Formats: sequence, C-alpha cells, structure tokens
Amino acid sequence: MNNLLLSAVIATSFLSGQVSAAESDSPFAISIVSGMETYEDSPDSSLSKGVGLSLIWDDLRYDQTYKLDKNYFRVRGTYYYESNSENYDEDRYRDSMDMKFHYQRPFMNINDNANHTLSFFGHYEGHYNSQQLEEFEQLAVVGLGLNNRYGEVNHYDLGLTLGVAYSEEEKDDDWPREYKGITEDELNRRGFGYYFSWTNRYTFGHTGVQLAFDYNRYDGLWNYQDGKSYKFNRINMSVVVPLANNNNLLHFISQYIDRKSEQDLIGFDDVLYRVAVEYVHYF
Repeated sequence: MNNLLLSAVIATSFLSGQVSAAESDSPFAISIVSGMETYEDSPDSSLSKGVGLSLIWDDLRYDQTYKLDKNYFRVRGTYYYESNSENYDEDRYRDSMDMKFHYQRPFMNINDNANHTLSFFGHYEGHYNSQQLEEFEQLAVVGLGLNNRYGEVNHYDLGLTLGVAYSEEEKDDDWPREYKGITEDELNRRGFGYYFSWTNRYTFGHTGVQLAFDYNRYDGLWNYQDGKSYKFNRINMSVVVPLANNNNLLHFISQYIDRKSEQDLIGFDDVLYRVAVEYVHYF
C-alpha cells in the first residue's frame, strides 16, 4: 500500500508542476484517487485499500450551474487496483472498473430565473468487480431534473432528479453464499424501478472551497422475476479544495451504500463504507 500511495503522490506532484497561472475551460481532466472501503459487519475480512486513475470529460465544472438550451455531458471512467481485497472471496480480482455517463439539457427556466432550470437527463453507471460484493452492477435512468442556484457571492446549488430506471446486479459467488447453498441465479437481480437524487452544493465565492452532500435512491418495483426485489440508498459527502486555480482540485470523499433485497444473502447487513482522497487536473 505504501508503494501505491507513493506512486500517487509522485504523479500528483508531476501534474501539479504542469500548472500555469492561467485557467483553462477544457472539459477534459485526469484524476488520481486513493481510498479504502469496508463493511460494518465484517471489517476484518472486507477491508480493502487501493488507488485508481480516472479519465474525465465534464462540461459542468464543480462550481458552475446549468444554463438553458445547452447540452451537458459528464463522463468518467475509472480503473482501480487494490492492494488487498475481500478475504473470503476466492475469485476476487485486484482490478476493478467504474463507468459513469450523465447527459443533461435544461429546456425551461422557472419563473424566468436563469439560475432555476428544468432539464431532461439521462444517466448510466456501471461497476465491474467493484464495491467488493458486487461482481457487476449497472443502472440506467431517464427523467427530469430541477436545478436551483441561490446567492451572489457564495452559491448554494440545489438539485432534484426523478426518473424511471433499469437495474442489473450480480453478486460474487464467494464462500458465504456457497455455504448457504444459494446459486448464482438466485443471487442476481434485474428489473425496473424509480430513481431519486437530491444534491446540495455550497461554494464559498472567495476561496472556491465547496461542501457537498448527495443522496441517491433506487427502488426496484416491477418486472423482478420470482418475487425478487432490489433497492439501494447511497450517500456521498465531499469537500472540494482548489489548488492554485480551478484546474487543480483536491477532493475529500466519504460514501455510504446500503443495499436491500427480499432475502438475506450473506448473514449481515449489506452496508458499505468508503473514504477517499482524489486529485483532479483539468488540461
């Protein structure tokens, strides 16, 4: 783990050294993240540490807000390497990947206020061998989003989205499941439901520091075979600190993920905790 962290620090220092005094408006960025994750009921067997590299295309910088009749693409692909992984999963690989794609187009101003918009959005996220118990998970959503900005110097941004979604989830077939005699077909979930997101951002105008709190919920309510069901609650909290300028950002991130299905698969609550530090450089 020390070697991984050292590599991340060296790469971060190199990118920081490329910083110029002028800021760019490029949507392309690269990030280096180092973090750990664990399950509350199984910290000894599930504690995982690693580093990751992300490629990012983001038409909406962290301190900006949506404007009418403009297309916004936010794409992020991440590769992780774990220095250690779940002890009781014989098939657990050290490599994992995440992919996120978000499209949003504001089509209406609310009360003729340019800072209050109603948007159409499409969202996709896929996780492969990520989040430990998940071998593969994907979520596709379409719906409407409401975004409001308040304040002149310091900004508070409120976002609400509601959509219909398709979810597919495949669990690892590790020892606890084999011990309970549950097959892979019984472990897997796929179906449709509703997706809700509530985002909060408070940005200090003089420093650019931002505090963020996000809540996401998926409820799988129909077309699940054999009486199955799936839902999750996900909470993200973060602090964004600009370094030199807004082309270089330091993120402090914590995440809570609570998953539920109609049966107890492994004998403890499926609640995952994550913490991470990330450096983001825009080109």
